[in-house]
Amino acid sequence: MTVHVFPVREAARETPRAILLRLDASGVPFTFSAGQAALVGQAGRAPRRPYSIASSPEEVRRNGLLTFLVEVGPDGQSAPNLGDVGAGSRVAVEGPVGGFVLPRRLPRELLFVAGGTGIAPLRSMIVSALARPAPPSISLIYSARSPAEFAFAGDWRRLSRQGRVRLCVTATREAGRAWRGRRGRIRQAWIDAFVKRRAPLCYLCGPEPFVARMIDMLREAGVPARRIRREEYR
Repeated sequence: MTVHVFPVREAARETPRAILLRLDASGVPFTFSAGQAALVGQAGRAPRRPYSIASSPEEVRRNGLLTFLVEVGPDGQSAPNLGDVGAGSRVAVEGPVGGFVLPRRLPRELLFVAGGTGIAPLRSMIVSALARPAPPSISLIYSARSPAEFAFAGDWRRLSRQGRVRLCVTATREAGRAWRGRRGRIRQAWIDAFVKRRAPLCYLCGPEPFVARMIDMLREAGVPARRIRREEYR
């Protein structure tokens, strides 16, 4: 696989436990499909670890920014492969990798289900699908610990207001009185409501137990296994 070295344009806090790492890929022919990942690490150092690409191919062509959502520790420290990376740092990107992608011909209905930072590849796919000449009907169910943990929250609010994405967000732990979204883990009734009388192609991403539970719930709702896709780095 090809290894590119990109300068960091920005490393900004997106949630209490994740940063948005924006790399300047302008003028570099880095080709990928929405939903794919890449192996990322500080230039000249090992190891590199897989991270899903959060920007869509269309966005990278337009603004030159290759974006990753990177989990950080409670003290704000990145994983060892990224260290104290910040604006001006140089980051090696190897790839792309993975077959977690949209089909060339999109179905009429797409359902995305995300847990925590698993939203990253789904954002890439949603933005890319909406850029098609005749975008499909798109639904997103997004679960996170608290309202502050929802990454790209502004994007989802805007797309929901515009009627371009049917949105369901739920905070599973801490949520104050000001929170107007749902609370608790995703329920079977919610899944049923999103797939009823529809035949969506479903994309899932999040922690392994979360994904396994969502697969069971989708199957319970009548979605056949062939219409359920999960992220796998291979």
